[in-house]
Amino acid sequence: MAQQDQTEPDARVAAAAAHWSYRFISNGTDYGDFTATLSRITRWDDWCREWGNTAAEYEQLAESAEDAGQRETAAGAWRRAALAWHWGKFVFVDHPDEQRAAHDRSVACYRRAAGSLTPPAELVRIPYAGTQLPAYLRVPAGPRPPVVIMVPGLDSTKEELQATAEYYLARGLATIAIDGPGQGESEYELPIEPAYEKVATAAVDYLRTREDVDGEKTGLFGVSLGGYYAARAAAYEPRLAAVVSLAGPYRFELGWDDLPAQTKATFQARSGAASEAAARAKAAELTLEDAAGRISIPLLVVGGARDRIVPAYHQERLAKEAPGAELLLYPDGSHGVTNRAYESRSRMADWLAGHLTRA
Repeated sequence: MAQQDQTEPDARVAAAAAHWSYRFISNGTDYGDFTATLSRITRWDDWCREWGNTAAEYEQLAESAEDAGQRETAAGAWRRAALAWHWGKFVFVDHPDEQRAAHDRSVACYRRAAGSLTPPAELVRIPYAGTQLPAYLRVPAGPRPPVVIMVPGLDSTKEELQATAEYYLARGLATIAIDGPGQGESEYELPIEPAYEKVATAAVDYLRTREDVDGEKTGLFGVSLGGYYAARAAAYEPRLAAVVSLAGPYRFELGWDDLPAQTKATFQARSGAASEAAARAKAAELTLEDAAGRISIPLLVVGGARDRIVPAYHQERLAKEAPGAELLLYPDGSHGVTNRAYESRSRMADWLAGHLTRA
């Protein structure tokens, strides 16, 4: 039997590079860091460790800059370190201890940089189901602004969403990015929640207690599996003024066999399923079949025709069935349209700002 050429990446490494390269770059990782790190990885078992090596270099830079009083350099290095740790762990469920250690480092690094953002990212906690959901709230200067709830996907986090948050903040909107059930800091305590409108309700309740944002003018943005969560929220949380669903599935088990192996394994871990068969059954619970027809508020459904993770037929079906929906489909768009990040994020932010400022 021929042996695999050890200079060539294995199938999972190749799939990660093919599916998520645009995402890494558009969310703040330098292209040089991406290519240098990938060049060191030929086995999936090396994935988390090598991204950790990249992160450790930025941690050292951050600490040296802090010692020298170079606060801006330190803050940027902490953010890059956090992202590198995040990429190491985001779909790396094969070795839970290694994954959890990378997660903890990612959270800790970002926390050291959060206050340096403009506007700063304030760590807040949203009461939910007897516990609390960590979130980053950012409020631009000026009168109480409308606010956008930001919902990650299966493997993204509140920290990763800050690259997109910049587009909303630039238009005078506050943002609150949440680690909900199965996401980020909450993934170790709470499994994935198909009825994610419960999280949206908790977030709206919390925002209406804040004096620095206008909780009466609240929108919501969700990406990937978060796009499904966004549509659920649009159907069942009437206090939302407008919602953006980016690259969301209509029913998550459709096309299950075509999903990357890492995505299926990550869903199994974060849903608490005991086997892949159980995970597939759990994925069938994430469906908009009853919800889509209930959506009467403005809903912008965005997708990419070349999305190989959540194909465009999911977004097309949602837009067809939701009375309040508009469809924005990029013919050359990748998953999350990260290959057209500036244009797509600008258009989503303009759309949401338009609805919230006149809400």
